[in-house]
Amino acid sequence: MSLWQKLQAKLLRAFAKRMKAKFTYDAALFPLRAVVEQTIPTPWGPALALFYWPHSQLSAQLPVYLNFHGGGFVAGTPEHDDSYCRRLAHNLNCLVVNLDYVLAPEHAFPAAPRQCFSVLEWLASEAGTLGIDPQRFAVGGHSAGGNLAAAVAGLARGHQALKVVHQLIDYAALDLHQDPALKTSTSARPLLNAGLMRFFNSCYLSDPAQALDPLASPLLAPVEALAGMPPATVITAQYDILRAEGEAYAEKLRQAGVPVRQRMFEGCDHMFTHLGPDESAEEAWQLMEDSLREAFQSVDGADAGASAQRGEGSLHTISTIAP
Repeated sequence: MSLWQKLQAKLLRAFAKRMKAKFTYDAALFPLRAVVEQTIPTPWGPALALFYWPHSQLSAQLPVYLNFHGGGFVAGTPEHDDSYCRRLAHNLNCLVVNLDYVLAPEHAFPAAPRQCFSVLEWLASEAGTLGIDPQRFAVGGHSAGGNLAAAVAGLARGHQALKVVHQLIDYAALDLHQDPALKTSTSARPLLNAGLMRFFNSCYLSDPAQALDPLASPLLAPVEALAGMPPATVITAQYDILRAEGEAYAEKLRQAGVPVRQRMFEGCDHMFTHLGPDESAEEAWQLMEDSLREAFQSVDGADAGASAQRGEGSLHTISTIAP
């Protein structure tokens, strides 16, 4: 980690914290029981997360959506996704966990995907206390967060204590090995450019050869290695330089026999779900919500009831930071 990388990363993080999403929801539209802050112990350091609890009247355990924010593995903040996490928790009657994972260059690959997976395992280990169903987990994210979602979904395959039933891949960086100069756009001024992508990659990967690891570049996994991955929703944007790798990953999942729901949003660029156009952003969020609803409801009533009986206990109390 060079001093220049560290200084540039700090500048990007300061900018990210000041940046406000253009497309947001009024919190009053999606009332919740509580939004609480929790520090989760992991082998990769403590992870701070926001827990969005719905007003659930059901006795069965809640499904869980684990969200990973964007920011090139370097910047970004979970607060950028706050509005959407509230919507999903309210509309889907699920617990949403919005994770503030470790960032590069201070924590280079594989710290972020390993910590994200450790949080998933922690949630499963605490299922009885939290009142959640470890057999109905979903993961998802935006940009770098979509990369992490694909990585975590792969790590979770065949796990004995939990099951990921869906992965949301939103305009994700899925091939860190390809030269960013080859990632082109039909827009004269795309939001992401080659220089910024090179900086992100140099911070995230301590050795360029790590880009060949499918944990860093999910698109590079051979087709046979993707068999058994959870169903996916893959969203891309017409002018985004990451569009081609998103579409290629969706096709590779299909070749591996994985059900894929895919949509490319015309007239949109990277981060359109947060920056607009508003109509397209709303359509994308509805697509994500519908995909998660179908995934959570795919567990029949008998299985859900059995899960509820397996996880006895009550919710533990965490300090409330927002209504």
